[in-house]
Amino acid sequence: MSPVVRPPNHTGGASIIGVSVADHEASTDSMAGSIAYVLGKLGQIAAARLAGKLAPTGIKPRHCAVLEIVSAHPLSQWELAQRIGVTASVVVDMLDELENLNAVRRLPDATDRRRRRIELTETGRQLRQQAIRAAREVDAELLSGLPDPEREAACTLLTRLGVAHGLHMQRPN
Repeated sequence: MSPVVRPPNHTGGASIIGVSVADHEASTDSMAGSIAYVLGKLGQIAAARLAGKLAPTGIKPRHCAVLEIVSAHPLSQWELAQRIGVTASVVVDMLDELENLNAVRRLPDATDRRRRRIELTETGRQLRQQAIRAAREVDAELLSGLPDPEREAACTLLTRLGVAHGLHMQRPN
């Protein structure tokens, strides 16, 4: 049995963001009862929608992590790979793409000439702001079927899960 999404004003038992606890627990014989599966499918939907909104800018969802992390301060390519959780070769590919958009620049490290430090350009800062707006639009679309208290609960729980699993996150405003 898959989880039953009830209207916001349902009078059934306790619910977790519109899905009754009993329905969620009873669905153990289906992938739809797996949080991993549901989060994975929602992730695919969110990434596709974000990609569509970002397409006119030339950036892709995978670039958002680079723009966000490097916005705080320049990092080496290796440090960036560690923070994002990808291989150095993936970071090089992303940086090549972002450099072609004039969003980042690689500068020699003052203490180790073998290393390059990555910093945002003014274009990169503007693209980051556009990406933030696009992500907020996708957030609103994804949460549009929930009443305000459940939207707040979903944001809080997902942020807590992200932090618990090592993601560097801050609560959206």
